[in-house]
Amino acid sequence: MRTDFGDLIRAMARRDWGAVDHLLDALETSGWRGGYQVIGAAFAIAVNDHFSAAHSPTDVARFVAETRTQFPGAESLPAPEMEVLVRAALGEVGLIDNLSPETALQMQIVFLGKLLQDRDFTRTQLEEFITDVERTAAEYL
Repeated sequence: MRTDFGDLIRAMARRDWGAVDHLLDALETSGWRGGYQVIGAAFAIAVNDHFSAAHSPTDVARFVAETRTQFPGAESLPAPEMEVLVRAALGEVGLIDNLSPETALQMQIVFLGKLLQDRDFTRTQLEEFITDVERTAAEYL
């Protein structure tokens, strides 16, 4: 079953930024019902796939700096909070206590775009990723 969130992830993986903008507008209009969970799950899975177990805060800072230079608009997001969000996804959960859900969602979308672009999934891999994301998100709905 295709969902708007799955379609958003597919569009991001294809680098179809027009479709991404359209889907984000539609999701905004619908109130993001379930979106925080789906995007959060996609972000967490992709971040954990990207970093090795031996990552360091320097690795995270480098990743954030790279993301901020590659995505228009990302440079306006606060780098320290972006680093905290990534580190939280990697297990340091208490770091995000003061981060608003709206800010976290915005950052997760930017990071997800970068992570999907870097990963360059095959169609089958992408569908497996989306299935894993939707299964994980369903646990929190």
